[in-house]
Amino acid sequence: MSIIAIVALAIIVMLAGGFYVGRSRAIAAVSGATAGLHSLPNYHGYYIAIWTGLPAFLMLAAFGMFGSTLVDRLTAAELRRDALELSASFESAMDTDGRYQELVEAIGVLRERADATYDEIATLRGADGAERDPARLEALGVEQTDLVNQIATAEEARLNRRAMLRDGVSEAAATAGASIQAMAGFELVHAPRERRQLFLADARRIAVGDLASRASPELDAAAQIVARHNTQLRRLTAGLALALAVGGLLRTRGQIAASFRARNHVESLVTAMLFLSSVIAIMTTVGIVFSLLFESIRFFSTVPLTEFLFGLQWSPQIALRADQVGQSGAFGAVPLFAGTAMITFIAMIVAVPIGLLSAIYLSEYAGPRFRLTAKPVLEILAGVPTVVYGFFALLTVGPAIRGFFSMIGFEDVVTQSALSAGLVMGVMIIPFISSLSDDVINSVPQSLRDGSYAMGATKSETIGRVIMPAALPGIVGAILLAVSRAVGETMIVVMAAGQGANLTANPLESVTTITVQIVMLLTGDQEFDSPKTLSAFALGLVLFVITLVMNVIALRVVQRYREKYD
Repeated sequence: MSIIAIVALAIIVMLAGGFYVGRSRAIAAVSGATAGLHSLPNYHGYYIAIWTGLPAFLMLAAFGMFGSTLVDRLTAAELRRDALELSASFESAMDTDGRYQELVEAIGVLRERADATYDEIATLRGADGAERDPARLEALGVEQTDLVNQIATAEEARLNRRAMLRDGVSEAAATAGASIQAMAGFELVHAPRERRQLFLADARRIAVGDLASRASPELDAAAQIVARHNTQLRRLTAGLALALAVGGLLRTRGQIAASFRARNHVESLVTAMLFLSSVIAIMTTVGIVFSLLFESIRFFSTVPLTEFLFGLQWSPQIALRADQVGQSGAFGAVPLFAGTAMITFIAMIVAVPIGLLSAIYLSEYAGPRFRLTAKPVLEILAGVPTVVYGFFALLTVGPAIRGFFSMIGFEDVVTQSALSAGLVMGVMIIPFISSLSDDVINSVPQSLRDGSYAMGATKSETIGRVIMPAALPGIVGAILLAVSRAVGETMIVVMAAGQGANLTANPLESVTTITVQIVMLLTGDQEFDSPKTLSAFALGLVLFVITLVMNVIALRVVQRYREKYD
């Protein structure tokens, strides 16, 4: 058992003991006449227990969240110090290598030409009338693609040359008898970012006895440093946690008295914890927004915003060589927006009428026995996993649609289509609209119904002219929330609509959506410094804004047009 677990158990024992001590001292302070206490004896026990356990457990929680990161930083700093001499030799080798310097200068020239081309393209795209030259714009697009290919090729050559120089310095250092720690630090410092993360992860695995991705003397040396820092940090954290627990127990034990306002202190602490929980929820949302925003800014620094929002071709693959065809890196997201809108529209055509009519029937026409049976059965649809809906769309609905349209003369219908995904997604969304609309309709006061009947209106007239206008804001909010749910759906679209970014208005063709492309772009090993991967964050930001706007509109509609009843 680790020292952290032992300390945690000791703190739990102290916490229970603190509760007993606080309660006993409070009773003893009034010689058993608890009516003389300001607060009940249990509040005195709660007060000591909270201050005994809370600071100590916060310390242990901080270690659990940030301990590994701190150990990695300490290890990297120590290895970097050990490798200073080798790093200086490597920098000198790069400065004196003519081929490497030629590649650096060539990349700089190519980037200047690329920046000038980007600026000219942006100017032409913003021009009007005779100043807009489509032929020149097309030629600049071809030149831009060629420059991207040349930069990628030169950058690859530079990295290869750099790796060769690094290996040369490493071999010379090994021959000269450099220490293993210096070699490990040199490998860590001058490796690509993803390799540095893998190096430290392997060192952590070796330090705890797990299997690493590879074995080497450098990793063994780094693992020893990781184990040393980890042990030191664990002991320091355990000591501080115990000190906090003991200090809290002793401090609060001396505060117990008949007039001590223990209940006020405990309730203040509980209120602070509730407030902190709400702040965490808000800060989580803020963190999501800023993480999307920062990465999107990096993406838009390489791809113009107008090209992303109004471009008609989506092909996020980036060419690495000039002979790669179809890898120009087109980031026009209009096909994704169109595919998302088409599938959402089809889903709403299915879900809104069925969900709304079922809600009206269940709330106004159905008997109690049928309602108790039908509503839970209908809401079961909301509990079905979306992957099951995807299988249903791929294996049942898609082939049925293709067979039907083939029978009436459409020969190019595919199994994976926007219609198939939209129909199944609509079925999935029915419980959202039905349940929310049913609750809204039932919330309309019975006095409105009675007044309508007293005026001679029929049941259908009462529903159409009294109940539905009164419930309309809530129904609109339910529909907008359902639209947000449809826009964010992924699994059904992946399995039922395909992955092709086609700009089409034909629901029988395969399309894709924003969420599907985000999944594809972030699946597998990716480099988070390429426009291809960063485009996923730009798509996520757009999706976040769309759903946020819909939710805000839904809330505003409900707040502004909600009827007030006495």
